[in-house]
Amino acid sequence: MMIGTNVEAVRVRMAEAARKAGRETLPRLVGVTKKRSLEEIREVVRAGVFHLAENRWEEWDTKCRNLDAGISWHFLGTIQSRGLRKFYRPLYRIDSLDSLPHAELLATLSGQQGGRQAVLLEVNFLREPGRAGYLPQDIEQELEMVASLDGLDIQGLMVMGPVPEPSGNTDRTRRVFEEARDFWTRLKGGWPFLEELSMGMSEDFEEGIRCGATEVRIGRLLFEGGRV
Repeated sequence: MMIGTNVEAVRVRMAEAARKAGRETLPRLVGVTKKRSLEEIREVVRAGVFHLAENRWEEWDTKCRNLDAGISWHFLGTIQSRGLRKFYRPLYRIDSLDSLPHAELLATLSGQQGGRQAVLLEVNFLREPGRAGYLPQDIEQELEMVASLDGLDIQGLMVMGPVPEPSGNTDRTRRVFEEARDFWTRLKGGWPFLEELSMGMSEDFEEGIRCGATEVRIGRLLFEGGRV
């Protein structure tokens, strides 16, 4: 497998995007492992990617039990109450918290296990029907309610970009990411603990870095290589 080479190629592109943006530090690289085999995941860990993310609770549970304990696991899929109740145990962070009922359940489960669960709030800057996440106009009220719950540590925001244009034009992605960055920056004025902005995937991580992401989530480029 060429996964080590793929990881290095992604890191080079991350460094170049950061250089062009005048950034001195790189965002965290999170490897998205959905539908990947245990051996593929071991390869990406051997290449130095220790933050990994799953989008299904059952898949996360299986992989977590069969891979090294040193992995920092993120969850970034749809949070379903049944899966949460069945499989939850503390993990590095849940990056896709999108509703108060899920927050309340997660706070209860985390408290029962004697800890506090780190989370990001997913914000829907695309404002498209059916998209997961809080709407920007609702986030401050929701943030107050979620922050009042024992058992949760809110660390920032998670943002999804639009579907890439077939032409390769990134103007819409840039507008969405710039809005998200400016919103996050304003929000931090009243909520200084919102240190993380998870923004950018295989198709758009360079735009995410240019717009200030502290974390990018990459799957296909790590495991399959190539350029988008």
